[in-house]
Amino acid sequence: MNELHFALLFAALVVGYVLLHVRVARFEGHLEKLASLRSIDDRLRQIDDRMQLLGTSVDRIRTDRVESQLERLHSDLLDLREVTANVQNAVVQIPAPVAPTPSGKFPTESSAARILTAVENRLFELGYHEIRVLNDLGGVEPAGDVELQVECWRGGMPLKGRVLVRNCAVRDVALQTVVQMFP
Repeated sequence: MNELHFALLFAALVVGYVLLHVRVARFEGHLEKLASLRSIDDRLRQIDDRMQLLGTSVDRIRTDRVESQLERLHSDLLDLREVTANVQNAVVQIPAPVAPTPSGKFPTESSAARILTAVENRLFELGYHEIRVLNDLGGVEPAGDVELQVECWRGGMPLKGRVLVRNCAVRDVALQTVVQMFP
């Protein structure tokens, strides 16, 4: 082997070494990137865990909010049911027209019945229900003043008091809750 062959062989070895060194350096750069990817993967896992915790807490908050709104709606519906149950009692039923008797005359209503009807209608208009008149209306004259003792209900509370009637028309209503009458 002469010097020229040796020089070419040495040059080829140096070029091969340089190429191999460049490739190894590139490979190390890729390995560093892969190592940083591993740390990014760990960070992504941590973010995913945090997002799941946040999602469950947000769902819990939304669920609590929806439950509180449902409870409020339920109580409002119960109040509405109570109010509408009282409306049926407060509606005044209009009686059927009175037909004349075979003799051609209209039947006359007693003064006690007219007074009782006037009192009940007026109290129904004011929102009272389950009305009871405590006085005996047997000998009452419609032309004079009559003071009647009355018990009734309004808004779920019992009431007692008096109703002043003059000429079969209610002139004054003075009712108080029973709760105020106790000491």
